[in-house]
Amino acid sequence: MMEGVVVRVSLIGLLLACVTTAPTNKKRDWDIYSFHINSTVTSRYATTIITSRVANRINASQEIEFHVKIPKNAFISKFRMTIEEQTYDGVVKQKEEAQQQYTQAVSRGQSAGIVSSVGRTLEEFKTSVNVAALSKVTFELTYEELLKRQLGKYELLIHARPMQPVADFKIDVHISEQPGINFLEIKGGLSTKQLANAITKTQTPTEVMSITE
Repeated sequence: MMEGVVVRVSLIGLLLACVTTAPTNKKRDWDIYSFHINSTVTSRYATTIITSRVANRINASQEIEFHVKIPKNAFISKFRMTIEEQTYDGVVKQKEEAQQQYTQAVSRGQSAGIVSSVGRTLEEFKTSVNVAALSKVTFELTYEELLKRQLGKYELLIHARPMQPVADFKIDVHISEQPGINFLEIKGGLSTKQLANAITKTQTPTEVMSITE
């Protein structure tokens, strides 16, 4: 059960750092019952998929929010929502066009999402949707980035902050590097034995690294 995680992975020299934060006490009538992140890195190119499954627990419709942060140099290649077995695909727009359509949608009271800057290394994506009573919604965001080399290392940054305890929380990172992976180092908020034991690392002879949190 996790509330927030930041993961950094460096390839060739391989670094994994996780930072956790305490669960919020704010009471909600909806529950994030599953939050999965799957990232695949091949020759410095990373594709990350965030999947959040949320349930409306009350006997009335309500607005449910999806809010995540992505690396500033990454781009969103896909976003979709699934409600009552119906899937709705988002469309990636240029920044100015997206801002204009987002503002118009908000003024009409419609559901909308947009990426906005929150700092030098991260940007945020927010969207919300009205979900019927006792129904569920699945959000799926895919973003991609080319990792930069620094001192012989590549870094992958994953920021997860569901803002509430999640029963089914998982991060999978799969790394394939033809030159090889020399080491894996974990640092940050995983200082307690309970959290440290939550990480599984496997490596194949072909230099493919799999990390599960």
